[in-house]
Amino acid sequence: MATGGRSADAPFTLAESAGAEECAREGVRALVSAAEDAAGGAFAGAALGGAAGWGEAGMSRAPDGSLVLAGDLELLVVVDAPLRAAAALGRRVKRASAEAARARRLSASVEVVARAALPFLPPTLRILELIGAARVVAGEPSLLAGAPDPLRTPPEPRESLRLLVRRGSDLLRAEAIADRARHGRAAREAFRALEEIDLALGAVLLLSAGRWVPGLRSRDAALRNLASGGGERPAGGLHARMTWTRFRDVVERHRHALETRAAGPDAPGSADARRAVARAADRWLEVLRLSEEERLGRSLPDWSEYAAVLAERSAAAADGQLFEDAFGGEGARRATRRAARSWDPAERAAPAVAALVDWDPGDLSIVPVLLDLPEGAPREAQRQRAITWAAAV
Repeated sequence: MATGGRSADAPFTLAESAGAEECAREGVRALVSAAEDAAGGAFAGAALGGAAGWGEAGMSRAPDGSLVLAGDLELLVVVDAPLRAAAALGRRVKRASAEAARARRLSASVEVVARAALPFLPPTLRILELIGAARVVAGEPSLLAGAPDPLRTPPEPRESLRLLVRRGSDLLRAEAIADRARHGRAAREAFRALEEIDLALGAVLLLSAGRWVPGLRSRDAALRNLASGGGERPAGGLHARMTWTRFRDVVERHRHALETRAAGPDAPGSADARRAVARAADRWLEVLRLSEEERLGRSLPDWSEYAAVLAERSAAAADGQLFEDAFGGEGARRATRRAARSWDPAERAAPAVAALVDWDPGDLSIVPVLLDLPEGAPREAQRQRAITWAAAV
C-alpha cells in the first residue's frame, strides 16, 4: 500500500466546524499522549481511522451547547515489540487511552498492534477503513507500510452482518428516542443514528456487489455508479433482488446522510422522528434479510426461521450434537439458551434485534431465548440488552 496519506492536520468533519474540529484535535492529541506514555520506548506511532480519519465525521451538540465530534475516534497504535510483549503493552495502552477518553468525555476505540504484525491485520471494515485513510497522527509517514492494501483485500465474510447488527443497535436506540420526542432538539440524536444506518446500508450493498471501497464519499460515488449500471463488469449482489424503488431509496438515503452531515447538526428540518425511524427500519430489515439469505443460501420468511437456520448450522458445526429443545420437536432447528451461548455474537444478536425492530408477535418468543432473558421480560429490558449486545459485536 502507499505510505502517504491524509495529513494529521486535515479536517476531521465534513462540516469543518471550528468547535468540533478543535474537540477532535484535542481528543486525538490526548489519546496519542496517553498511548505513548503507556507504551514507553516501544511506541512507534499511531494512525486515525473511522470517519474522522477520512475527514468525514459528523458533529453533535454537547449539553452545554458546544459542537463536538460525533462517533468514535478510532486509533491504531503501533509498537516495536515482540508479539507476546505487544499483547501486554496493548492492555496497558488501552487502559490509559480509556482513562484519557473518559476525562475528556470522548468516545474512543484504541487497538494496539506490533509492527511485525501489520501484514496480518484482520480484514475487518474498521481496519480496512483505517489503512485506507493512511492518516498517521504520530510517528513516521510510513508507519503503516506493509499493512494489507484495502483496495485489494476483501473484507471478512461476516463483516456485512456485523455492520448491520451494530446499526441495528442504533435503530433500537433511535426508536427509544423517537418514542419520547418526535420533533425538535430532543429528536436530533435519533436522526443522527438514522444517518449512520443509511450509510451502513449503502456499504452492505457494495460489499455484496464486490464494490466496497473505504471512505464515505468514495462509497457514495460507487453506489451512484452501481445504480447507473456503470462498471467494467455486470454487478451481482443483493441489490439485484431488491425492487428498483427500494434500491434507489437506499442510494438516495446514503447521499442524503452525507449531505446532512456536511450541513452540521443545526440544519433545519421538520421531519417526524417516529416516521423516519419506521422507514429506516423497513430499509434495514430488508437489507438484513436479503444479505443473510445470500450468505446462508436459504430463504428467511421470518425471524424465527432465521434463528432456526442459524441453530441448524450451529448444530451441524458441532458434529451433529443436538441441544435441548426449548420449543418441542426438531431440536437441532430450534434456538435454545444453551446453544445460543456458543454462537458467533453477531449471529446471536441479529435475529433478536430484527424481531424487536419488526415487532411481529410470531417472532417475539425467540428474543428472550437469544438474549438470555427470562420469558416475559419487559420490552424495555429486551431492547436495552439488544442495544448493548449488538453495539459490541
